[in-house]
Amino acid sequence: MPGVVIRLKSVSLLALCLAACLSAGSAVEALGQVGNNQQETLSTRLKVVDLLIKDGSLLPARSEVENLLGRYPDDTDVALSAARLYVKMGLSAFAIMQYEKVRHVRPLLVEPLVALSKLHLENLSTELAVRLANEAIAMEPDSRDAQLALVTALLAGQSVKQAQKQALVLERRYPNDPQVEHVLANVAQAFGENKKALALMRSACDARPAEQSWWLELAELYSANQDYEKAKEVLKGVLSRDSQSLKALDRLAHLNEFALHDYMAARANYGQIKQLLPDSTSAQAGMDRCLMKQGDLALNLRNFVRRLFHLQASDLKDESGASDVPAPDSF
Repeated sequence: MPGVVIRLKSVSLLALCLAACLSAGSAVEALGQVGNNQQETLSTRLKVVDLLIKDGSLLPARSEVENLLGRYPDDTDVALSAARLYVKMGLSAFAIMQYEKVRHVRPLLVEPLVALSKLHLENLSTELAVRLANEAIAMEPDSRDAQLALVTALLAGQSVKQAQKQALVLERRYPNDPQVEHVLANVAQAFGENKKALALMRSACDARPAEQSWWLELAELYSANQDYEKAKEVLKGVLSRDSQSLKALDRLAHLNEFALHDYMAARANYGQIKQLLPDSTSAQAGMDRCLMKQGDLALNLRNFVRRLFHLQASDLKDESGASDVPAPDSF
């Protein structure tokens, strides 16, 4: 009887997780795969975690995966599932720990090398990121993900010619691939080919509308080309899909304030940031700056003349771009 009780508890826990996934439409299939042995049950529970992640239910997924880590501390499939979840949640230190565990036990697996390359690049360990990407390519020369990771790491390390050479190989192998177009855009930008970069980035974004970071990069490209209205359009599009995107709000606020000199709109953007982050001193400072600029007649007259004669918009001496708003990637 004790064994039956344990069994029922296990199935009950699994059923709860599956119920949380019903909105994703795939949980029924996972439920049918519950087996009669422990390994099959573990496999199904990992599928449940995958479904939770896919459905955006990251906190329930974390609860389940950390329960599995406690029960199966040496299982590399559990460690992989945990690492993927931690990446989604932005918990890079936890992700690195789990990927290193997998790498130690399964050294011929490419995924940990590629993921670790990206994670270490986020932590500004450029040389390590390049080395790990090269190891992944040496292990699996046709791995697109490894090649993409290498191009990104080389660009970060200012090895632009090597990055361009690797990117051209990707372009030949994977024409019209959005991820390849994305890195090609970054390479083009590194060489100052802004029009080419814009075309490639726009194509990549249109193919992957959910990739918010790409849209933010596109807005930055438009701003670099002084096409501020297009940049604003892109940022408003991001906010139409995710009204609480702090990165988009921060960039739109700065665009309105320092490029378009639309202080009323910028003040509203800073106000939205304050609603999401009540303790943000930088957003409050932005609101105060914009209020002062709205009352500066000379400043507003100069901005009016610029717009009237279509002069190049540039920051004024009394419009400091300094901000203690957290860097976009820290949100």
